[in-house]
Amino acid sequence: MVGPSRHWSRTLIALGSLLVIFASAAACIPKNRPDASTPASPPPSTPSSNAPSSNAPSSSGFDHSAALALPSLQDTFAPYFSIGAAIEPYQTIQVGDLLQKHFGRLTTENAMKFGPLCPTMRCNFTQADTIANFAREHRMPMTGHALVWHQMVPAWFFRDEKGAASLELLSERLRAHAFQMVERYADVVDNWDVVNEAISDQAGKLYRDGSEGSTWYSAFGDERYVRLAFEYARAAADAHDPSVKLYYNDYNVVKPEKRMKILQMVRELRKAGVRIDGVGLQGHWGVTWPSAADIEAAILELRAENLEVKISELDVSVYGEDDHEKKVWQAAMLDSAELEERLKKRYVEIFEVLKRNKQHLSHVTFWGVSDDHTWLNYWPLRRDNYPLLFDRAHQPKPALRGLLGLD
Repeated sequence: MVGPSRHWSRTLIALGSLLVIFASAAACIPKNRPDASTPASPPPSTPSSNAPSSNAPSSSGFDHSAALALPSLQDTFAPYFSIGAAIEPYQTIQVGDLLQKHFGRLTTENAMKFGPLCPTMRCNFTQADTIANFAREHRMPMTGHALVWHQMVPAWFFRDEKGAASLELLSERLRAHAFQMVERYADVVDNWDVVNEAISDQAGKLYRDGSEGSTWYSAFGDERYVRLAFEYARAAADAHDPSVKLYYNDYNVVKPEKRMKILQMVRELRKAGVRIDGVGLQGHWGVTWPSAADIEAAILELRAENLEVKISELDVSVYGEDDHEKKVWQAAMLDSAELEERLKKRYVEIFEVLKRNKQHLSHVTFWGVSDDHTWLNYWPLRRDNYPLLFDRAHQPKPALRGLLGLD
């Protein structure tokens, strides 16, 4: 960016970053989430965490020197599992040095979702490619997120020139989408979230249907789209990278009733010859929920089913008194030393469980990098949240120091 002065240039960059933060965070806000739950051949090697040593501010104006001076989070947990982050394209510049220092893999927060990627029948890969190229440059494997989701899906997909698209056309479009994505990113994506959040939250019902917002279910008339998505993803993987892993991804997997449904789906699909390699636990958790025992039970039960397990979307809401069933929310809180200490203890507790089960986990991905960009600032209502390891000024928080064993 060229401007009349360095100060003015930075001001414009900061304003632009804020606009992108608001737009992208709002775009990823899941609607109708019931509770606090909402990334190659062979895969690239884990990058060196030797981050830039400069004490100068990053290109976005944030001073990252304190964060870069710390031991690497990725290296600290390398004996256990790799550590990832979900990002938007602009963050490859804004926090690129933090990503290189502290993280070993990437997920696209929204850029690979069908709706943003293909708002019309002609897809635009610019945003997804920005992140994928950063990952390639720094030898960071990626999670492909996500081929099929009931939100952020383009309306054109379900229609033709006469109205509702036929099942044959829907199936062919789904096949084309799976092949297009798997082929384009085969050199950098080592696992795909093939289907995201297809299981119902309602008692007595296995799949999310039209009443719970699934246009996929409504268009196909039943859950066959889930089977087709995995079959097409496997065919694409066989053609371009047979080693890529195919995951089902969902929230509330730590709840036994939700997990039972997921396992029922997996068993039925596998019985029909469908390949599902693993399940992603969206770790959208809180400072009071779920218990360490519940997290461990979920991991062990999935592994007992011969499923790979990853923590796919980890963040910790500080609003532990929210009642999601009654939709009663805590008033907004200001950040404080007490709040940060509570968050640190919670993250340490969670990672003690994860470390203890390292042989059962493929990787752990944070849903964001710093508190200035998190969907929890907008869901379940607009209020500041503090769920990540770096604060709004990109300074390392006590939670990060706790995970690094420095406190």
